[in-house]
Amino acid sequence: MKNKEKIIGSIAILCISIIFIIIGFVLSGPKETTKTSDYKDVFVETDKTPQKNNTGEVKASLPPKVEESNVKSEDSIIKVDIKGAVKSPGVYEIKKGSRVTDLIKLAGGGTKDADLNATNLSKKLNDEDCIVISKNGEVNKTQTPNGSTSIGSTSNSSTTNPTKSSTVSTSDNKGKGGVININTASKEELMTLTGIGEAKANIIIDYRKQNGGFKSVDELTKVGGIGEKTLSKFVDKIDIK
Repeated sequence: MKNKEKIIGSIAILCISIIFIIIGFVLSGPKETTKTSDYKDVFVETDKTPQKNNTGEVKASLPPKVEESNVKSEDSIIKVDIKGAVKSPGVYEIKKGSRVTDLIKLAGGGTKDADLNATNLSKKLNDEDCIVISKNGEVNKTQTPNGSTSIGSTSNSSTTNPTKSSTVSTSDNKGKGGVININTASKEELMTLTGIGEAKANIIIDYRKQNGGFKSVDELTKVGGIGEKTLSKFVDKIDIK
């Protein structure tokens, strides 16, 4: 009888233990799921952080890519000056890699007396270029950023009657002590100045025609290819009256 009671008691204790084990397992299940979810969140957030490659550079997310796009956009735009026989001369912003023909169109096209046949319309433009479109019979110039000038054609009329031109320029354009009036000087006289060759002399004359003459000697620095250093070489040999 006592043995029977012991057996029944043992069975009851075993059943109760099994019940507690099942309850404990059920209760612990969602906690593990939550932990697993937390771990996933950690991994997901880790993936969102910037990563470094083998060279130590950080792989940027969306905002840096946007900045990079903006930089590329700015690099693709250049500023170019166009002068001479065009309807609207001036400084224009244009896409890098554009041609001279694109710049002329942007400036309203050439004037009636523009000598476009003497211009290399297919030339690619670079930042700070200065393009001078000549009139018929003039020399066409392209001023590059480093100050050098390439000539597109030769002049057919600039050498006409050189004796007469020399005589007039000597009497009218040179003052006392051989000072040259840059508002009336001929190309040949301008070429006697240190650092002024044929191309720059023509640019000075073109600028003078377009702007109604020079208001001061220092205004020469506004002419393409002539800076303060060049001006200082002959500033005491020129005037505007």
